[in-house]
Amino acid sequence: MREKQLDFEVVFFDPRKSRPPELEAIGPRAKSPTLFDGDTTVHDSLVVVEYLEDRYPEHPLLPASPAARAEVRMFVTRVSEELLPKYGAVVTAMMKNDAPGRATAERELAEALPAWDRALAGRTFAVGNTFTLADIILYTPFPAAASFVGFKPPSNLAHLAAWLERMAARPSAAVLQAP
Repeated sequence: MREKQLDFEVVFFDPRKSRPPELEAIGPRAKSPTLFDGDTTVHDSLVVVEYLEDRYPEHPLLPASPAARAEVRMFVTRVSEELLPKYGAVVTAMMKNDAPGRATAERELAEALPAWDRALAGRTFAVGNTFTLADIILYTPFPAAASFVGFKPPSNLAHLAAWLERMAARPSAAVLQAP
């Protein structure tokens, strides 16, 4: 939302505790992030970013050409299918106080990262020459993993590290730091 220069309020909650009443009222599928935009409520990070792109087309985060838009969407799908479930497994194990499961999940997450390091080699951004939704979707789990579960990528992944540093330097990344 900062990249689109929209006014908003962020409300963090501890998922280890009871869910906020606003999310309970929506139902069990509502989770973080859930967007309340007037009378519209949208949950699931991928749906939220697509909704914001459609609803607020100023400061676009998808390229103009259909082929480039498809490339961003394919990248986002890959993140969603390959990386986010591994991060989710770490969170689930942590919430269940399952130390062996967490160790396994963290190892599997770390083992998945060299492919992302290679994908970012020689690139400033995840896809193309400009910041897009692909960067947002790929970047978001990293500060969450660091602050919520204490996971940091292995230090030998230079391309991933440089990209993470560039993303963290963006003013919009400050919102990902819980108070």
